[in-house]
Amino acid sequence: MIQSKYFPTLVSGFAAGVLTTVPVIKSLSCCIIVPAAVAFALYADKRIIRNEEPIQMKHALTFGVFTGLFTALFGTSFDVLITFITRSNDFVASYPDLLKMLGSFTLMPGDDASIKEAFNILEQTRNEILATGFSFFYAFMMLINNLIFYPLFGLLGGLIGKALVDKARVRE
Repeated sequence: MIQSKYFPTLVSGFAAGVLTTVPVIKSLSCCIIVPAAVAFALYADKRIIRNEEPIQMKHALTFGVFTGLFTALFGTSFDVLITFITRSNDFVASYPDLLKMLGSFTLMPGDDASIKEAFNILEQTRNEILATGFSFFYAFMMLINNLIFYPLFGLLGGLIGKALVDKARVRE
C-alpha cells in the first residue's frame, strides 16, 4: 500500500475530478463535490492512521487545499480529454446563447475594439475545439478557473469535514 500523508487527498481529488466531468453532476462540483471529497479524505485519513485525536485545523485546511488542487488538475485533464475526443463541450454548445446574451447588453458598445477582440477570441476558441478538439486558450482558462475555485471550496470542505469527522468521533 502507498504510504503517503496526502494519499487520501489524491484519491478523493481523483474521484471528484471524474465527477466534475459528468454532465448533470458537474454543476455541483464547486459547492458540493469538492467539499464532500475533502470530508471523505479527512475521514479516510482518520481511518488509515487510526488516530483518536481531534483533527487539527491546519491538517483539515491543508487537506482542503490539496484535494482542491488535485480535483482541479484531474478535472481539467478529463474535461480536455473528453473535449478532444468528442470535439464538443459546454462552451461550444452554449456559444450561440452566449452571443445572444452578450449582444443584448445595452452597456456594451458594439463598435468598441476590445469588445470585438473578445468576441474574436471566443469565436477562435470555439472554432479550434470544433476543428481539432483542442484549444489552448480554453484549456488554460479552465485550469486557471479550477485552480482558483476548487481549492477555495476545498478549504470550506476542510472546515466542514473536520466538524463532521470530529462529531462522529465524539458519538463513538
